[in-house]
Amino acid sequence: MIDKLRKTENLHVVFWLFKDMCWMLEFKTAGAIMILPTLAMAFYVLYLSKNNFNLIIVNLAIIFWICANSAWMVSDFYNNIPKSISLIFFIGGILTMLVYVWNTFIKQYFLK
Repeated sequence: MIDKLRKTENLHVVFWLFKDMCWMLEFKTAGAIMILPTLAMAFYVLYLSKNNFNLIIVNLAIIFWICANSAWMVSDFYNNIPKSISLIFFIGGILTMLVYVWNTFIKQYFLK
């Protein structure tokens, strides 16, 4: 299962990089279209990690990051949404990662 998870994560990175490359090159339609497969793969990776709480948390934070990144890209391309929408997703990712830090470091090393 870990091997399938890793291969899926690696494919997901290809979609993500292609989306961001479209953003950099200002290929608006391609960049906007790439949001869907990038998020779909991120949710699939989240599903594959369902048996490991820490992986779920990290993959959920990645989904927040992609959403923030995508909202920012759409804002740059079309000016139809405020960039502050991205901030909501970034905060969601940070809060999610704080759960990871709590579970991984504070709870295990300081609250024994």
